[in-house]
Amino acid sequence: MKAVIYARYSSHNQTELSIEGQLSECYKFAKREGYTIIKEYIDRAKTATTDRRPQFQKMIKDSEKRQFEAVLVYQLDRFARNRYDSAIHKNKLRKNGVKVISAREVITQDASGILLESVLEGYAEYFSAELSQKVKRSVALRIEKCQYLGGGIPLGYTVDENKQFQLDPLTVPVVHRCFDLYLSGNTLKDINEAITKEFGREFFGNIFNGLNKVLDNRNYIGYYTRGGADKKDGMPRIISDELFERVQIMRHKDKKTSAKAKAHEEYLLTTKLFCGYCKEMMVGVSGTSRTGKTHSYYTCKSVWNKKGCKKKNVKKHDIENFIIAQACQQLTDENITLISKMLAEQSKQENYTPYLSEIKKKLKDNAKAVENLLKAIESGEHMGLLSERITQKKQERAELEKALALEQMERIEIDEDEISYFLTKLREGNIDDIHRKRAIIAVFVSAIYLYDDRATIVFNATDKPLTIDFQFLLDKMERGEYNGIGERRESGSYTTDGGV
Repeated sequence: MKAVIYARYSSHNQTELSIEGQLSECYKFAKREGYTIIKEYIDRAKTATTDRRPQFQKMIKDSEKRQFEAVLVYQLDRFARNRYDSAIHKNKLRKNGVKVISAREVITQDASGILLESVLEGYAEYFSAELSQKVKRSVALRIEKCQYLGGGIPLGYTVDENKQFQLDPLTVPVVHRCFDLYLSGNTLKDINEAITKEFGREFFGNIFNGLNKVLDNRNYIGYYTRGGADKKDGMPRIISDELFERVQIMRHKDKKTSAKAKAHEEYLLTTKLFCGYCKEMMVGVSGTSRTGKTHSYYTCKSVWNKKGCKKKNVKKHDIENFIIAQACQQLTDENITLISKMLAEQSKQENYTPYLSEIKKKLKDNAKAVENLLKAIESGEHMGLLSERITQKKQERAELEKALALEQMERIEIDEDEISYFLTKLREGNIDDIHRKRAIIAVFVSAIYLYDDRATIVFNATDKPLTIDFQFLLDKMERGEYNGIGERRESGSYTTDGGV
């Protein structure tokens, strides 16, 4: 099996020797397990609390070429320290047929491990980390300090090692250019073409989604808008209030035009929906009828590229609602209880590190030492000298508690109640909530192979794809008798190996 190695060191406390040690361990592991190393990706003096690492991003991009099947790392914290970023990037790699393997840690690659990552990705989409009281406290502290909370970093900014937002000299000019172009009367399409020509394609994956977020972003006038906060002067300013307000006035006028207001349609099954006949990915397309109404579909790429596949188009909302309804069928009370218990244990195991254990041991030793010193004072031994030792131990304890808090903040552990609450919310939430829809798909759906008369759904954490007769549902949809929500079938049950 072909593999690559990713190695990283983050600070002045680590050196090139750290890289050499990581590479050595990875090569030993590769030889022992039968992997052939074809390339090394190395980031020097780059923190893993952000994914803005050149070689890391290149590795993710190169995985699309499908030239390797595994990424070897010394430990998983070399890949990412933030559990949510880790889940999302590992999911991207998995879609390209690549898995992440630690040379020093026994991390499960089984069904429960896959489902845990999917739940964490769904958490990031729907609830973020705020369900946990423990995490709420750390989040509240970060909000108070106007710090980065995780997720995407706005264009124009970077995050330093203290999780503070800083201006990114490479992308600040892109923000200025977007606002200037829009103020000059250019359409979003025109702006996208200009930005692509001047700066390259990496700034916007979707022109409407990306540019709308830029043009509406109050961060650029200095407001910190994370976790419900709206703090003035909480972020470095990029543009003036006057420029921002002028653009917002124009935006408000544009939104009154129905054609522009409806220009963007989000296709929730992108990268997960495939043609059952030719196995090509199905992509979102839209068209306008004679009445001016916009209709959105998924179509097979082979049909779109005129390569001979005869797969019929399927209406966007029909197939999305159908898949979401089938995923929700998995959320019985029994399954929620079983999944919550399984994933809580998995989360606990994956969050264990020798470093965390060492800090906790030192804290216990510290408490024992202070206790012994106090007993010595009570017995009449030299008070001055012992008091000085107690002060030293208290300072040591403060440092250890700080180190423990930082380590635990990076290694968020979710418990059974949190997972149960999250899954129950997914089952009972508003059927029109776009965040809920995204989360359900992220948590449960690995792939869908769509035929004209049936659909085969591969759920995360199961090796038993579910094939469903789709034609009778299509007939009901045409008659307006089915909206994708509430259709019932016999629900399966999760087992410890993920089977349904």
